[in-house]
Amino acid sequence: MQGGIHGVALLSCTCAPKSPVTTRVQQSARSSVDQSVFFSSSGSHFSLLDEAIVKLSGERSCKKRSSEFGSKKSRLQYPMAMIGNEAAAGSSWNVVMDHSQNLALRADYQMSPETFETSSMFVVVGHRGCGKNKVLPQGSTPETRLSIRENTITSFNLASKNEADFVEFDVQVTKDGIPIIFHDDVIVAEDQIPRHIREITLEEFRGMGPQTESTKVSKSLYRKAVDGSIALWTTDVEDSMCILAEAFAEVQPSTGFNIELKFGDDGSTTVEELHRVIDAVLQDVRQLANGRMIYFSSFHPDAVQILRKKMSLYPVFFLTNGGSQTYNDPRRNSIEAAIEVCREGNLQGIVSEVKAVLQHPASVALVKSQGLFFFTYGELNNFGEAVLKQKSWGIDGVIVDHVLEMVRVARQQEEPASPSSAAPGRRTVPVMY
Repeated sequence: MQGGIHGVALLSCTCAPKSPVTTRVQQSARSSVDQSVFFSSSGSHFSLLDEAIVKLSGERSCKKRSSEFGSKKSRLQYPMAMIGNEAAAGSSWNVVMDHSQNLALRADYQMSPETFETSSMFVVVGHRGCGKNKVLPQGSTPETRLSIRENTITSFNLASKNEADFVEFDVQVTKDGIPIIFHDDVIVAEDQIPRHIREITLEEFRGMGPQTESTKVSKSLYRKAVDGSIALWTTDVEDSMCILAEAFAEVQPSTGFNIELKFGDDGSTTVEELHRVIDAVLQDVRQLANGRMIYFSSFHPDAVQILRKKMSLYPVFFLTNGGSQTYNDPRRNSIEAAIEVCREGNLQGIVSEVKAVLQHPASVALVKSQGLFFFTYGELNNFGEAVLKQKSWGIDGVIVDHVLEMVRVARQQEEPASPSSAAPGRRTVPVMY
């Protein structure tokens, strides 16, 4: 049936057909190019993807600011599809132990090596749900692609309907201790005064952005546009911002959560604040997870290690730019440094900016030789050929904005597509819930 979330009318996307994907299996944490253009590893021709890599590299090279998890052999036949979950400990699910003493769990399913050879071992994660929002400068021509407000229940459920295995979202904690879902380091309302989430209450947060209750008045949201200016933040499909507890209650339970703990890039977060945020998030997770697939991630190297010490039931991944940007903390500046963070903190994996991997494919073997999972994120993951190339190299999963198209590409339901050629455009289509 057609429907909406919180009274918001939904613009549709054609949904990817259901398929038996073994990404519902879990492992305990205890232990835009034309279809005729293909990736050229020999350098014999220069594809549009190559051009995109050069363009993105050029855009960011001038910026200075103070990027393969366990191989099939190292993890036997069990893929990334096995992400630990708390409910498994008390369940009657079938359990198979591998040589590393890691648990592979799935309800009502008897696993075998043959199963994993024929089913999906590659995870597609919806970035902030159905993709991040780009704010354009005033007077700019709108993008042809439909925009859905990021990090909302509507966006998460649309990603779920389009067969994302997980949705990735950013969690911060308000002044009064409530975990909310919001990406940016600061939130900017009509007064255009940037405020950190830790400096505002839940009530203040609720009073910003679009509202689903017609009688409720709120402050408009602003955001830094692509040219660096501050512009009004609007989307084609609006929904109110949400808290972590609402995501657990209202997002399809079969969809996993990649919970990214968000902290500022300037390195000013105190140890006390790290503990305050992590404790509040873990409290919600323990009370509300209810068997949902979950893994954590963060760019903050101290945060992932603190989190791992406090909680061993879910996997923890370290996020890195892989060297595409430079930070004051050297632990954030290379994939090699990220491996060391994982070793020191007994983490399960790395999520790198994809550009670093495409430019240095040998990093895949390096990470996987350490028995770690390897995911990637970034704009180039919206190119079908880039996704297929990573899949062939052994990357375990990709975080993408264009969920429907990349799910189809990853499952080889169609030829690699570019963001422009595969975009649904500004049209209404039914979304089923």
